[in-house]
Amino acid sequence: MKAINWDLNDLYKGFDETFKNDLTKLDNLVQAMAAHLTSEVKDDVKYIEEALKFDEKITVLGCTIGSFASLTSSTDVSNNEALGYLSKLSQIYRGLTKPSVVFSRYLTTVNLDELATKSELINKYLYNLKKDQDGAKHLLSEAEESLYAKLSELSSRSWSQIQTLATSNMMIEINGEEKTFSDVRNMAYDSDQKLRKLAYEKELEAYEKVDDYVALALTNIKREVNTMNELRGYESALEKTLDQSNMKKETLDAMISAMKDFRPRFANYLKAKSKYLGHKGSLPWYDMFAPVGNLNKTYTYDEAKSLVFNAFTSFSPKLGNFAQKTFDKNWIDVYPKKGKRGGAFCSNQPQIGQSRILLNFTGALDNVSTLAHELGHAYHGEIISDNAPLHWSYSMPLAETASIFCEAIMNDFLLSGVKDDSEKLSILEMGLQGDTQVIIDILSRFLFESKVFESANRPISKHEMKTWMLEAQKEAYQDGLDHQNLHPYMWLVKGHYYSAGLNFYNFPYAFGLLFGKGLYAQYLKDKEAFIKNYDKLLKLTTMADAEDVAASMGIDITEKSFWVDSLKMIEQNIDQVIDLFKKLS
Repeated sequence: MKAINWDLNDLYKGFDETFKNDLTKLDNLVQAMAAHLTSEVKDDVKYIEEALKFDEKITVLGCTIGSFASLTSSTDVSNNEALGYLSKLSQIYRGLTKPSVVFSRYLTTVNLDELATKSELINKYLYNLKKDQDGAKHLLSEAEESLYAKLSELSSRSWSQIQTLATSNMMIEINGEEKTFSDVRNMAYDSDQKLRKLAYEKELEAYEKVDDYVALALTNIKREVNTMNELRGYESALEKTLDQSNMKKETLDAMISAMKDFRPRFANYLKAKSKYLGHKGSLPWYDMFAPVGNLNKTYTYDEAKSLVFNAFTSFSPKLGNFAQKTFDKNWIDVYPKKGKRGGAFCSNQPQIGQSRILLNFTGALDNVSTLAHELGHAYHGEIISDNAPLHWSYSMPLAETASIFCEAIMNDFLLSGVKDDSEKLSILEMGLQGDTQVIIDILSRFLFESKVFESANRPISKHEMKTWMLEAQKEAYQDGLDHQNLHPYMWLVKGHYYSAGLNFYNFPYAFGLLFGKGLYAQYLKDKEAFIKNYDKLLKLTTMADAEDVAASMGIDITEKSFWVDSLKMIEQNIDQVIDLFKKLS
């Protein structure tokens, strides 16, 4: 199997003179912006405009520099040069900590709506400025913010690196062969039940070697978050996350309530799968991703690319051509290897109109779906690259919109070419596996993280974390899974828990899935009209609250009924899969 690595040359050829010169240029820009922000304000419009122009330049250059270092590190977590430059970058940005506090506090003294009538640039970024203005009430003093920016690099950011190193460098022996962490995790999709069970057991066994210090890392990250949120005046980490997500609590409450209501439907599916696989009781964790039906072949990467291209083209030639472009230009790092981080992600590079995708492709049908998912993120990046630089970042919930939508396109395309019931079962159930993860497992992660934050005013032991994880899984999965065969280390596996800046990075996936399902239902009703509006919606995700983005398509996401309707679409698949289990048993 020939390695297929992404090409980063459009960013930099390496940590060469060009990279170092740009780093110096960025440092100079940051210093110039800091001087401007702390200067005397003589004209409100000119002062804000100049600040925005600096911000645009720093965003463009900083994105290129930071992405090259972080992408390099993600395929080689022990690359000390990359880690060193990421640290240097943080140090440079710290120069804006105090000045940014000054600027945010200044914004509370002006009428932004009035200033927007006098300046096209201020009007363009009015949403950003108002968010900054509102966030000023949670700022500490300039000195305190500067101190925290320095100390966080030595605390939470360092603690998060421990989890990355512990999992990325982990080698696990399976049947006499050394396997990477990602390889072993991917064995959950293997057609051999004995191998799935062995991989599950060996995986849990391997975590015992690192769980003490990874638990310490997670504890200290969450304690830091609680401490800082208390100082900033947030009631909870969740309040801050909703603020960052540009999303109302009414929306989250409506969605979580709907998800809880549908737990018994997912449990029925899991019990039916358990029976189909020959178990007497509920489904053991190690068989949750077991392939079923008669489509358990493995795919070459070329076959996966062809499937995705054809599926995307069935939606629109524009989407299909975009996928082909990513393949042709080597934007994707494909296979697992030692030192490469696990999982998959997409890193948008709007400053050069590109993206980069990391996979750990092993050929399972689920990997084809993952490729479609990450390409959805990349397409989202393609659309927003036309936006102004300060409109290149979308909030966490809306980040999953295009990716989930592309998964739905992929699954429908696969189903359209299948007549055999056993093959149909394979495809439907693969989609349902993903839906179960994004609704039920995400619910367990949300419950677990809530519990950790409630208790993170003291050290939390690995034993407590394992207990809380099991309790959360039992509450979310109910009797769908065998309570004697759960996964007490899911807190150690998921890197999303280990960011002090992004907490509760779980419910956004459920939001993305259900919002994407709701959008897909609209697409099926009127494909031509939907395609015309779809790109407009994606562009809007970087400059409006989640509720306003949804309203642009005539959707009210604060109403539980929307989320229930989306879940009913999944329920239809559950019913079909259960019927096929019975028919083919």
